[in-house]
Amino acid sequence: MPRRRVKFAFVSDLHAYHPADGAPKGGVSFLPANPGTSDPDPFGDLTKTVARESITADLVICGGDIGDKADARGFQYAWTKLNTLKTQLGASELVATCGNHDLDSRFLGTDDDPDPKGALQTITPQFPFPDTALTNQFWARNFAITHPLPGVLALVLNTSAYHGGASGELNHGRISKRTIDAIKVDLAACDPADLNILLCHHHVRPLKGLWGNAPDAEFMKKGGELLNAVTQCTASPWLVLHGHRHIPNLEHSLDPSCVVIGASSFSQQMQGRLNQFHILDVEVDASGPQPLRGTIESWSWTVSGGWQRRPVLNEEEGFPPICGFGTTLLPRAITPRLSELLGSEPSYMKWADILQHIPDIAFMTPAHFRQMEEILKRENIVLYRDRDGRISQIGRAA
Repeated sequence: MPRRRVKFAFVSDLHAYHPADGAPKGGVSFLPANPGTSDPDPFGDLTKTVARESITADLVICGGDIGDKADARGFQYAWTKLNTLKTQLGASELVATCGNHDLDSRFLGTDDDPDPKGALQTITPQFPFPDTALTNQFWARNFAITHPLPGVLALVLNTSAYHGGASGELNHGRISKRTIDAIKVDLAACDPADLNILLCHHHVRPLKGLWGNAPDAEFMKKGGELLNAVTQCTASPWLVLHGHRHIPNLEHSLDPSCVVIGASSFSQQMQGRLNQFHILDVEVDASGPQPLRGTIESWSWTVSGGWQRRPVLNEEEGFPPICGFGTTLLPRAITPRLSELLGSEPSYMKWADILQHIPDIAFMTPAHFRQMEEILKRENIVLYRDRDGRISQIGRAA
């Protein structure tokens, strides 16, 4: 199989809402439905950025929580905007799943006629697929498999399918063993794909760190079993895309063979976390030493500045303006090569020239990149960034 590239626009956790009639506008997100001239307008600002920077994508992918607290009018507004974004980017398809906020699992809409997924089944354009048979399978079996591009397989999963049942199910995602078994059967019937995508709202494994005073408990129950199952079904790696926690997440493993990427929130108001829009440029080469690698370019949004590439202060705030995944070289293997390029005397090189000599650097995760930068500092080698936070040159100090 020859190396191929696919570009994705990736957004998640929009939390669009419709302001209550007569109430002042303001909510958990910066995405009121049908904003006025004085309201924040992330989609309007994104339209300008896409045109100004000529941004394109092959697919638009959304990881759920399109609306907020089962707000049907908010969901309809954001779903329409996502379809418009697909057209603006020149993408062939919009691939989306639902999140826990999209389902009326707490029966907020009505007391006498509860229907957690009913509103989503009457959305226009049809959600989540234009194809009625695929949409019906998604709602009936909690997953559907689609082929949005030649050689690309997308497994779209409803991890909120059990919300509205037992009360504890509201606190996490889930996939059942029966659903995993059904997925395995369907994958076995599919032709081999160059790239396999798993799109889900909840993350497949607990995220690192504490959430409040406790470890993360909102992941997808049996998510690890699902990941092991799908990677064993195919001879090519999986790209797992999720949302839910509103922070960037990037994991790369060889067994199971997968890259897991969690998106920042598109528009929720959360102190210390950036609202971001991501473009993933993915390279696939099943015959090479790095079968799945790529870069993530991120734009961050503010009320006053719109969408811009901007530096990040820490790993929980958001993805940096540009980062990568997929290299098998560790930081301690790359730093000696950088030092050799610069020589022993004070000198500088353009970062673009460095990438020509050591292209693997472009595919380092943010965590490994930070480790590399710390090692370089001990050798008096400094990375210089422009005002957008992108590295412009590297130099050995006197």
